[in-house]
Amino acid sequence: MIKNYFKATLRNLWKNKAYSSINILGLAIGMASFLVILLYLNHELSYDRWNPELERVYKVSERGEDDIFETTRAPLAALLRDNASQVTSATSIMAGGSFEVPLSVADKQFYQDNTLSADSLFFRVFPYAFIQGDAFTALNRPNAMVISDRVATKLFGDENPMGKTVRVFNGFDCEVTGVLKTPDRPSHMDVDLVYRAPYEKSNFHWANQSFQTYIKTKETLPVADIERVVDELYYNHRVKESEGLTYQAFRDEGHQAGLFVDAVPDLHNFPKHGDSNITTVSILLVLAALLLLAGAINFSNLSIAASIRRAKEVGVKKVLGSSRARLFWQFMGETAFQCFIALGLSMLLLSVMLPYFNREFGVKLDFLQTGSTISLLWQFLLSLLVITLLSGMYPAIFLSRYNTSKVLKGDYSRGTKGMALRNALIVVQFVVAAFFIFGTVVVSQQLHYMQNQDTGFSGEQVLRIQPYMQKSRDDGFGAIRNTLLQIPGVQSVAKTTTVPGDVFVDTSTVAFKHRGEAYRLTSVKVSADYFNTLGIDLLEGRLFNNGQADQHTRTAIVNETAARRLGLQQTGDAYITFPYCDSIPVQVIGVVRDFNVLGFEQHVQPAVYTIGNEACMFQSGGAILVKLSGGDLRKPVTAIEEAWKIIEPGFAIRHTFLDDNFQQLFANHLRLQRIVNFFGIAAIAIALMGLFALTAFLVNQRTKEISIRKVLGAGIADLGLLLGKDFMRLIAIAVLIAVPLGWWAASEWLKGFAYRIPLTGWQFVTAALGVLVVAALTVGIHTFKATRANIADSLRDE
Repeated sequence: MIKNYFKATLRNLWKNKAYSSINILGLAIGMASFLVILLYLNHELSYDRWNPELERVYKVSERGEDDIFETTRAPLAALLRDNASQVTSATSIMAGGSFEVPLSVADKQFYQDNTLSADSLFFRVFPYAFIQGDAFTALNRPNAMVISDRVATKLFGDENPMGKTVRVFNGFDCEVTGVLKTPDRPSHMDVDLVYRAPYEKSNFHWANQSFQTYIKTKETLPVADIERVVDELYYNHRVKESEGLTYQAFRDEGHQAGLFVDAVPDLHNFPKHGDSNITTVSILLVLAALLLLAGAINFSNLSIAASIRRAKEVGVKKVLGSSRARLFWQFMGETAFQCFIALGLSMLLLSVMLPYFNREFGVKLDFLQTGSTISLLWQFLLSLLVITLLSGMYPAIFLSRYNTSKVLKGDYSRGTKGMALRNALIVVQFVVAAFFIFGTVVVSQQLHYMQNQDTGFSGEQVLRIQPYMQKSRDDGFGAIRNTLLQIPGVQSVAKTTTVPGDVFVDTSTVAFKHRGEAYRLTSVKVSADYFNTLGIDLLEGRLFNNGQADQHTRTAIVNETAARRLGLQQTGDAYITFPYCDSIPVQVIGVVRDFNVLGFEQHVQPAVYTIGNEACMFQSGGAILVKLSGGDLRKPVTAIEEAWKIIEPGFAIRHTFLDDNFQQLFANHLRLQRIVNFFGIAAIAIALMGLFALTAFLVNQRTKEISIRKVLGAGIADLGLLLGKDFMRLIAIAVLIAVPLGWWAASEWLKGFAYRIPLTGWQFVTAALGVLVVAALTVGIHTFKATRANIADSLRDE
């Protein structure tokens, strides 16, 4: 029986090659798109799942009354470890992230990212597996270093790295005491190298707020419970004395300052503060599901429309004894077979799409991912089952319920129910297609707006140089500036602790005082030429110069947002003070135009710009900016590279152009634009393929009617209106439904941008007209062919 069903299925597919191909191709495109996003979702949800012990690891962060601090104080880990009974271990680290640390082995130099300095307890908190060495003792020595297996190969090749010496920053030596195995799943904090810093003890004081703190508990606890414990402990030890309140009274008064906790497995996708990629992944998953739905609807619609071809087959089989249930499962089996073919084709498409997707999103997706293959296989099979049911359930019911006596007499009519469902499916399919088109228009316009909007500064031909030595950023900057200004093509040189376009920018604020009131503002250290180097406009007052007051933090320049917050009417008579430094007034000498540092997702922060570190608050880091002039930049850049060999001997120069960096802030949105464009094209293609095939089928059913009307004098326009009006009415209804849905979705997406385009009716009208025109052309092709057919051939026989 099954063999006969299989033969009948193959015969039916071969007999209707065109319709079957459209069905399977539409499904395959939808399934391939859904599967690649499903792989991506699995990848994102696998962060920090590489060891069960990570469920007991938490990151502890600090917040002020009005903002979140990016780092915590150095002794915090020790405080929590020694006083919280639930905490078994805690560690303080300084993570380098993408910053490339210079390493030297013998006479060879390397640059390595994903490094961090940590205390001796790092591997008691993070359960990394070791290939060589002991995790519990590897960092006990004050000059210890642990490297990953891939770094061991990079630095030492096939040699045994244990006991070897690695020089860091050309300043101190570390001994390799362990080699860890790189986890097979992603982590919020990639670790390739961990070392003990020589200045660890001197940095261990409460005024040093430059560390990240992680704790490990005895058992897995709810985040709220452990947060309450560490927050109350910190308050009682560090805040209570100055506030004079109990912890509960402090919270009851509405104070926000204190500690908060994130479970490490939730940090990547669901952090309490900071960016998360889960929103983008969720959007892509919904879009992919809609595309898959469009393919399923296309399949179901064509099957219902073409059911008349199978009517006599159903009637004959019922006469020969086939039950309704057996016919139902036969047609479901045919659908499942086609879906299985579509799945195979989608896997081929997936192999083509994955390299592009991996390159765009910077991931390494693979169906054969270690540790998740079985789970992915089940997800794929479940997807196949769902799509089979969605695609084949109603057509199978529809076909199996044909009345035997009627169909054998030539009456294939099923009333209006089948037509109503077919029309509803057409509407839903084009709602999805129009929704994608609206999304494509809005995303493209927002990206165009961001890329062409005035940022408030000019990053063109501004070279960003990353110094490795603190001296280069502080006391030695004057000499560096003079050296670089002697190079032909160098127009100006400046430094700043906050560089526009950097991916990681410290957004924390400090409580400046003005007229007895505290104002939370960002503090940025710059040099005198900073504003001229970036072409930032002065609105009031003057810029910095080389005078004593300017160079020694006795004057400040603020941006427009800060001036409004401070309520400044004019500069010169306004003074501010740094926190805990009321005795040293800083005169506000100028107001500059607001300029965008963080991209367009966030509003411009109120900022105070000063020179030097002589007002009770030390700041370092950042970069040196070099403004170049002329058309050929290769010569000055080459000259700067040569000069840098003398400025920082032993360190290769690391430089980029500022405008390129700022464009990188749009990278995620550009990727989303490309994916939405692809989905939009695929959705409209599936919809049009289905409409094309459905129109061809229905026009073919009305060939004799068309011929008779032509004999009676109907013209091409009359026949086109007759055949196309029902389709165009359905598509118009779909567009009307899609407009409010698209408007809502666009509004929600645009809420993520502080600076965004306004939504106007023309955006949706233009997209709607585009959908209608393309659909009209699709229907018109078959209508025109039908009206050009030979009347005699159509009416020759019954």
